[in-house]
Amino acid sequence: MHSRLFRALTRARFRPGHIGADGLHSRVRQLVFGPQERFERYLGYRVAAFQSEGYRYRDELVYVLYTQVGQQLGRFSMRDDRTMFLFTFSDETPDRATQDLAAQKALLHERYSKSGWECPQILAALDASNELYFDRVSQIHMDPKDGLWTRGRVTLLGDAAWCVSLLAGEGSSLAMTGAYILAGELHRANGNYARAFARYQDLFYPFIQQKQRVALRSAGTFTPKSRLSLFLRNEIMKLLKIPWIADLAFGRDLADHIALPQY
Repeated sequence: MHSRLFRALTRARFRPGHIGADGLHSRVRQLVFGPQERFERYLGYRVAAFQSEGYRYRDELVYVLYTQVGQQLGRFSMRDDRTMFLFTFSDETPDRATQDLAAQKALLHERYSKSGWECPQILAALDASNELYFDRVSQIHMDPKDGLWTRGRVTLLGDAAWCVSLLAGEGSSLAMTGAYILAGELHRANGNYARAFARYQDLFYPFIQQKQRVALRSAGTFTPKSRLSLFLRNEIMKLLKIPWIADLAFGRDLADHIALPQY
């Protein structure tokens, strides 16, 4: 979000057409709509990610996954001999203190230090890193009865309004699609921001609801809850090499059926 807009919002001087697009932990949403716990639905998972240079195992242009019951670890080779690592694991204690880097690393060691594959080498790379993205996996649900994403002269966009979580992906594309609709409706409304905000919500909210449901259905793919679930997931993944089976299994969830207005 633009720094001038942020300063204006923190002083509570809201003018027509202000838009908050500042993510899952939106400060704009907190200032205008209330505390995050009113809207956040924790999905029972945490996620962490970091980059490392010179990691010895590389598979170019391939996302390699190692999955165990309740957790998953992936790596992706990037440019300039850098590798991205992504941890996803179940955790039923969302209030656990993990605000500082040392506590976050300790939790990842607790979860992955006894795992096989490349986990010891990846944890060693983690220890050498000074940067780590670490967060809860959550969705944002706002009530249509309370105006959904809009309060007076302020409306929300992207994860600040509807975060579907990384389990569904498409966060950037959903934000850009929402921005396209919002900008188009603001243009059509010719200065009537209230009408534009309402129209934007009416057009996009049903699609967002669908995406949030998809995320909940796909959770078991990331962190299977039992050995049987893990076995079945792996067997299904093998069958996805056959196009018609892939379409049957995921076509409905991955296909985006939305008619965008032409502004």
